[in-house]
Amino acid sequence: MKKYLLLPLLLLTLLFSCSKDEKELFPDLRMEVTEKTLTVAVNAEKKFAVNIADGRTLTNEWTLDNVVVSKETSYTFKPTLAGDYTLVYKGSNHLGNFSYTYQINVPVPVTEPGANSSKYISKVFEYLPAPGQHINQPTVGSPEQAQKLVGGNTNSVSLGGFGGYIIFGFDHSVKNQEGYDLGIYGNPSGGSFPFAEPGIVMVSQDKNGNGLPDDEWYELAGSEYSKATTIKNYEITYTNPKGATNVTWTDNQGKSGEVINISRGARNYYPAFAANQDKITFKGTLLPSTLSTSGFVTNAPFEWGYTDSFSTGDDYANKQYNSFDLSWAVDKDGKKVTLKTVDFIKVYTAQNVNAGILGEISTDIKGAVDLNIK
Repeated sequence: MKKYLLLPLLLLTLLFSCSKDEKELFPDLRMEVTEKTLTVAVNAEKKFAVNIADGRTLTNEWTLDNVVVSKETSYTFKPTLAGDYTLVYKGSNHLGNFSYTYQINVPVPVTEPGANSSKYISKVFEYLPAPGQHINQPTVGSPEQAQKLVGGNTNSVSLGGFGGYIIFGFDHSVKNQEGYDLGIYGNPSGGSFPFAEPGIVMVSQDKNGNGLPDDEWYELAGSEYSKATTIKNYEITYTNPKGATNVTWTDNQGKSGEVINISRGARNYYPAFAANQDKITFKGTLLPSTLSTSGFVTNAPFEWGYTDSFSTGDDYANKQYNSFDLSWAVDKDGKKVTLKTVDFIKVYTAQNVNAGILGEISTDIKGAVDLNIK
């Protein structure tokens, strides 16, 4: 009799369990954005959300490049920097879990040249020279003179000793096309008595879209970049003498020296407009000396890839400017990078050389040209 009673009870239990399981199936989820690969502009907003059927409760998690950014059912993506991002949604409860992955490309903002775009510099963002014989002279070593580089190639400004720099841009993004993309004017001399004052060129993209040169910089690697005589990550610190005398310096190679004041007491070589009026430090790649004091004082050019250098490799004699290809760009670790466009250019003096009666080697720049605009 007990056996006959137990059988119906067992059948009822099984039916109840099946009914209960059917009610507790993992909910149906629907993503509002179904495209798994998409493009979003810098500083633009894109909302992602999940719709959960029957109002069920789940544990929600959104991760952006493996960092948790939200635990709600939605997340608004607003990129402040160009790049590639991975956004993952995960929903889970005691019955199971669900995930959905998005690959998001945020392109570098590009300012296309227009019908009235100029091929010359349109804006000088910063001018900070190192100490030198021309610094603090209104016509060649002042912020006001640096601004005169806008719109042409007839004015000149000195960058002082090693590290002194200028940052400028055009009214459009410079495109990386076949061959040379950028020309920079200087005033080197060639012939039997060459005198170059080589400067290194760096470029940057406006990855955050704010119109300012505050993004990562890339060096355009010239002919000397990979040679053992070139010193990477060089640092030099100049001390303000607070008077018209020699400017002392020390570097991270254990050396020290002076920028010799040849003005006969006319002025202080330390930039009077620098924010720090005690010391100033510059960093970069140091090129080897090419100075010769045998007979006439000369400073030989490098083959290619540097400003204010009477180079044979880029035919300075005929062009009267040094030529640069954006395809030469490398990152801080020396790895080649591919840049479709650039928005900012930085030029700095790349030798730390005392040329005796001629003073320090200091790169001069007279302007720049986008070679893709005729």
